[in-house]
Amino acid sequence: MQWSWLLLACAGPLVAAPGFVTVHGAGLELDGREYRAIGVNVPHLHQIYNGTWFHIGEIYKTTEAARQAAIDAIVDCRRSGVAFIRYFANPGYPKDIAALYDRDRAAYWQQMDEVVALCRQNQVKLVPSFNTIPGWHHHYGEVGQAILDPQSKTWAAVHEYLRDFVTRYRDDPTILLWELQNEGALRADVDMLGRKALPKGVYPPGVDVREDGLREDSLTWAMFQQLYREQTTFIKQLDPHHPVTSGDAHVRPECTSRRETFPDFKYRTDTWREWLANNLLAQPQPLDVFSYHHYGTNDPPARPTDQWGLDSLELLRRLVRATHAAGAPVFLGELGQSAPGLGKDPTAAWLLRCLDDLEAERVSLAAIWVWHFPWQPDLTVDSRSHPQLCERVAAFNRRWAGVR
Repeated sequence: MQWSWLLLACAGPLVAAPGFVTVHGAGLELDGREYRAIGVNVPHLHQIYNGTWFHIGEIYKTTEAARQAAIDAIVDCRRSGVAFIRYFANPGYPKDIAALYDRDRAAYWQQMDEVVALCRQNQVKLVPSFNTIPGWHHHYGEVGQAILDPQSKTWAAVHEYLRDFVTRYRDDPTILLWELQNEGALRADVDMLGRKALPKGVYPPGVDVREDGLREDSLTWAMFQQLYREQTTFIKQLDPHHPVTSGDAHVRPECTSRRETFPDFKYRTDTWREWLANNLLAQPQPLDVFSYHHYGTNDPPARPTDQWGLDSLELLRRLVRATHAAGAPVFLGELGQSAPGLGKDPTAAWLLRCLDDLEAERVSLAAIWVWHFPWQPDLTVDSRSHPQLCERVAAFNRRWAGVR
């Protein structure tokens, strides 16, 4: 912990350089003006461009078709007035890591350069979600908690990847901000003992696979706090320009009881005040932007949550207001419509209502789930399937993000 606090002391403030978004109170600024933006998620963007995504054969049939799909998604963002793309920017499953990243590091980064260049040419910014906290230990035959050990192969590989990525693009305003981990807080205090690890099919041939989880694969609340602080500080030491966000969805509704009773979990739903406070506490300094994921329903009337009797829009309003009161900008890293799914509702009725609320509540960033993603047909959208939604996004981005 002494090392962690030393790093925190060394982390300096963001430098307000032209073209880079900076934090200003509970909002963002770009070149001295308030910046707000609506983007989309293309989670597999660089992996289909690289030809390494695990489901290419199932979804796209050929690597050539997959690469064209990545290009089409970017071009459609430009055509639709979408401000940015959030994507999962790690090499993937152990099989994916071995297929390109371990085999030909230069080719891996060259292809990442091409994806960033395509976005730059189409005036679309990027939010790379590193996803390096859980998962990489599988590739190195270590336990999940190896990510905390500077002597482990996992720790060394993760920090090498972060260093290479951040230093490669730290001077590029195409990067909107850095994201640490997709939905990390949902994994806190989940006992992995006896749970199934990754299936054998996601490993390279001939690799010994540990099928059952160990308690040492678990990451507690305190461990996530440590990881968020240390990785954010590490990134900030390398990059003076870009804000950092967690990538959290939200905490679990039983977050307090998990933290207090791990590993002998005894369920108790948080009170509303507990849950709200836990969401703020889960994203510690020096993180810059608070991340949440939110999915709503179009069913009339909006169904209250089981826990607190709030419909999905009111829950989101209160969470946003509490975060702004704490002095932090809000990034809705995943914003989706779940009932009916967007694939069955070309009007995107709930999502349009939600975007009106977000504008009124001065939410800084939101990324629609999900764009050009045929693996989830009930949720995927594009300019042809949802023209009204795209028109609303384009109008928002003209007002607040300078998108033309």
